[in-house]
Amino acid sequence: MPEDTPQDTASKQRWLPLTSPPTSPVALPMRPALAELPALPLNQRPQLTASKTLPAEVPVVGANQPLTPPSTPPKPENIRASASADGIEAILSINVNLGAKPFGMPELKADQASKRKALGPDTAPKPYTGEYQLREELGRGAWSTVYRAVENVEPLKQLTNLPPTPPTSPTAGATSSSKKVLAVKKPSSRQAHKILEKEAKILTYIHSHANASTHLVPFHGFDSAQHSIMFDAVPLSLETHAKAAIRRPLSTKTMFDPVVGAEEWAGLAESLIDGLAFLHSVGCVHGDIKPANILLRPGSSRALTPLYCDFSSSHTISSTGEEQEVEEVSAVTTEYLSPELLEALSPRNTDRAVATYASDVFALGVTLLFAAIGDSPYAGARMASQKLGMAKEGLPFEFARRGEQASRVMKGRAVERALKGALAREAVKRAAVAKWRDEIREPLKSWEEGGWARGG
Repeated sequence: MPEDTPQDTASKQRWLPLTSPPTSPVALPMRPALAELPALPLNQRPQLTASKTLPAEVPVVGANQPLTPPSTPPKPENIRASASADGIEAILSINVNLGAKPFGMPELKADQASKRKALGPDTAPKPYTGEYQLREELGRGAWSTVYRAVENVEPLKQLTNLPPTPPTSPTAGATSSSKKVLAVKKPSSRQAHKILEKEAKILTYIHSHANASTHLVPFHGFDSAQHSIMFDAVPLSLETHAKAAIRRPLSTKTMFDPVVGAEEWAGLAESLIDGLAFLHSVGCVHGDIKPANILLRPGSSRALTPLYCDFSSSHTISSTGEEQEVEEVSAVTTEYLSPELLEALSPRNTDRAVATYASDVFALGVTLLFAAIGDSPYAGARMASQKLGMAKEGLPFEFARRGEQASRVMKGRAVERALKGALAREAVKRAAVAKWRDEIREPLKSWEEGGWARGG
């Protein structure tokens, strides 16, 4: 049998296991030191270490959580945990002032604050920088959709160059008790971006005055990335509340009282008139007052606190009486507009349809009439054109007395006496809100003294 040549031997040895030692000088080159090194047990293997020990878990940082220095002992001089250590130390050296006002809202002295109140909302809207997650839809309007949202649900994703030690701030990882429910007003189209930003500016201006949150739904800021406005979530509107109250059984004892109850209606009327007086005192015309734009917040007792919302049709008037750039009313509900605005909206009329203090007073009067009867005073109209014609006449009381709830708004009773000055057809004869606030006290006081009986 012939001998194997060196070439044949090499080809045969190529199929040997790698752990086998070479038997020929022409075998494939190997690393005996590595190939023959026996595997060490796990408990005897050396630990891989870096210049700084890293924690087992990386902390999660929220959007509004301040950067805090690491709680581990400082590393020795001239030793870096990573290539980005210089940038990390620069961030950590920033002194974060938790009590500072948000960007765009500087601390104002007394003379500066008074000047700002006179100028109106000419600055950037108050920014909202928190994290939130949208939930279900709460309502929808001409320009926007309102959603319920929960604050501090999902923090921002972990950044790779953040310090590898857990923060010392107690706000890390919101618990269920720290989650705040918000209402987020989002634009329904790109055309609505400018409208919502303008509304946010007006709300920023109004909330720069004391007691704004007493009369308005609390405003938390403007999310410029989403063009959205952040509010407290107040899900109950006056419209929903009054329509639910009308379903209560009618009796001879309550047939003369407002559907929401005499005492509750009187409280709502006083609070809403006070709120409108506040808005007008800071130079704001609401422009779209109606039951759907009045939200009711439950108080510590059974009383409901009414709060104004939706300032997308609002504008301001400076202390000199000059209006800011004002657009005509458009996305509004006609049955709450004053007769002069409806006339100005007529195609044959050349006047500009701009909301005024007087039109606000009329709209609130019709809104309170709605709270008394549980429906629009023009609910008897069969067609929209008929309802518009009735509203143009400017006689809401007359049409309300033709409906099923006529007994609640009888002539000479408390509701009529309280609203008469606000519902004058001509704007020049209509009571200003300050005068209306004084006029309403007498009928409500006598009604209360009579035990809130039989419509006052």
